[in-house]
Amino acid sequence: MVTVKLGDREVDIPSNWVDITFEQFLGFSELCKSRKSEEELKEKYENLDEEIKDLQITMDNIKFNTKLACYFTDLSEEEMAMCDMEQVEKILNALGFLQQEYMPIAISSFKIGDEEFFLPSKGMVKENFGTYIEAEQVELNNKKLEAGVLQVLPKQVAILCKKKGEKAGLIDDDLVAEREKKFKKLDMATIWDVGFFLLQQEGLLMRNFLTYLKAGETARQKLQQKEQ
Repeated sequence: MVTVKLGDREVDIPSNWVDITFEQFLGFSELCKSRKSEEELKEKYENLDEEIKDLQITMDNIKFNTKLACYFTDLSEEEMAMCDMEQVEKILNALGFLQQEYMPIAISSFKIGDEEFFLPSKGMVKENFGTYIEAEQVELNNKKLEAGVLQVLPKQVAILCKKKGEKAGLIDDDLVAEREKKFKKLDMATIWDVGFFLLQQEGLLMRNFLTYLKAGETARQKLQQKEQ
């Protein structure tokens, strides 16, 4: 976190993925939907004189940066306009990490408060059939993610991550909903790490499942041959 003094108050600004919760990131992503790309802005102002066009694009970018600073400080645009330029620049510099790609790290568990949750076993080879049912839900959520529906990320984590001693494959919708709400408070570094792991494991999971079905079919055929 970076502490910035704005008027008579001090505000903590996230400067790393561990500083921002999923809920904050979701709000940020919604804000970004209102921002036009550089190409879209050029097309929008293509009929303007080149110098005026550049100035207009600069103004549009300043307006977005103002909204961004307001979002993370809870100040209105009017209040932000009265802030020292140097402090506003400090806010925007701190938020620069949001434009950088996060590099996931391998984790086997994570904590939220005093509770620890464990990721599934690698490839999920130790899991039971119920886990494959869970995987179908995860696959559906993955399709939603591909469509830009970020809201499903905490549910992904809630479905497959368990406390020590909990049985995998037992789907409790009420518990999933309760944990989904809790996991919205997770920092984005953890969300990215877990999400990356689950995306990797999904392919392994389905391959293991197909192998399991094939082995079962082979065993059934051999048994039928013996009976004949």
